[in-house]
Amino acid sequence: MDEHDARDVARRALARHGVVVLLEDNHLLGLAKPAGLLVQGDPSGHVHLAELVDAYRQQAEQKPGRAYVGLVHRLDRNVSGAIVVAKTSKAASRLAALFRERDERLRKTYLAWVSGHPSEAATLRHRIRREGGVTRLAAPGDTDGREALLSYRREGHATACARLRVELGTGLPHQIRFQLAFAGFPLEGDVKYGGPPGKRPALHALELAFPHPVGGAPVVLHAPVPKDLRRLDKRRGIE
Repeated sequence: MDEHDARDVARRALARHGVVVLLEDNHLLGLAKPAGLLVQGDPSGHVHLAELVDAYRQQAEQKPGRAYVGLVHRLDRNVSGAIVVAKTSKAASRLAALFRERDERLRKTYLAWVSGHPSEAATLRHRIRREGGVTRLAAPGDTDGREALLSYRREGHATACARLRVELGTGLPHQIRFQLAFAGFPLEGDVKYGGPPGKRPALHALELAFPHPVGGAPVVLHAPVPKDLRRLDKRRGIE
């Protein structure tokens, strides 16, 4: 099997798990992850993105043994959207530094479907901490608290619900879910943070923009909005 055919077969195998390749070169893979897929393994033993990428690279590149899979950031299991995976240790190191240092060239854009009546635009800044798997507001003087910053713009709305475009200034676990809920408009489907019942938190990582780890050219990964969230727009009458 030639390399082109092998890559096509490997991409079809990824697609059976709902994973779509958005961009690929010698240094990185840009992917659209479906809701419900873990990024890395946990005690459940469920299939996860890292092992799927390992299998993909072995098949696409027709190489023996395990492939390098550099996870440089995460998406919650039930959040869909754009994610980048490094294919080399050099790329992983440089990409990880972008996320760790909050490099201004790194841009993370989400779509969030919320209940309530958010204003047209706002910036939210809190100090938060993780406790027992839940994100909470940090008490004054809490040295474990970390700054959480995001801004949003309302894209569409209907009675008691809206769709927001969120730009992350930081990237902490459950940050968007907690900050929007604390502001009075929890995500649709996010019962953990006070939202109305649903199949999953209505959150999608729409775009991820960053300089390429080798050469610095601008990269923009755009993950199409999945069907379940497009249906949510129609069901709620959001325009």
